[in-house]
Amino acid sequence: MTAPSWYEPLPGNMSEADYRALPEDVARRVEVVHGHVIKCEPSEPEHDRVVRRLAETLEAARPAPGPKLSIGTGVDVVLWWTPSFTFRRPDVVIYERLDDPGQKPDASQTLAIAEVSSPATFREDLTDKRAQYAAAGIPLYILVLLDEKYEVDEVMEFHLDDMEPEYRLHRIHGSELDLELPIRVTIPFPALTAA
Repeated sequence: MTAPSWYEPLPGNMSEADYRALPEDVARRVEVVHGHVIKCEPSEPEHDRVVRRLAETLEAARPAPGPKLSIGTGVDVVLWWTPSFTFRRPDVVIYERLDDPGQKPDASQTLAIAEVSSPATFREDLTDKRAQYAAAGIPLYILVLLDEKYEVDEVMEFHLDDMEPEYRLHRIHGSELDLELPIRVTIPFPALTAA
């Protein structure tokens, strides 16, 4: 399989200014971690279905008169600027609603992140991303684990430790995701995957 034409000419390192200068179609295909460019492969349609349904269900459960929350998919979240620019594009982000249209949240405005993990991305989602999101101080990390058939196997709910910048496993959800914060919602696993 040959790489797309945009894939090879990217530099190995990138500043925030370099990233902001990329054409939108290229910028949507990379993340920057500690200044290093991470080239992102397109996800499978089954993965995208779970992401979309999770975000839609969270949006529908968001309390109207309550806190001003936004739920997004494919939203860049700046984890930190120093010592090297780092941002990730989580599958689902719950963040404080921002006043400036087009503004993207940073870690201090992010309440929860969810990654939908396939067998191919499990190691990165469970180790690298979990450590980065915790170091950035994001209070809640939800890891939706898909099996080889793209069915939800389980969901791991991690809460940020009060004393150290690392996550503690709060709960493993076996047949439904039952969240209390930042949005109270119960989501049966089949609702995320049914065709």
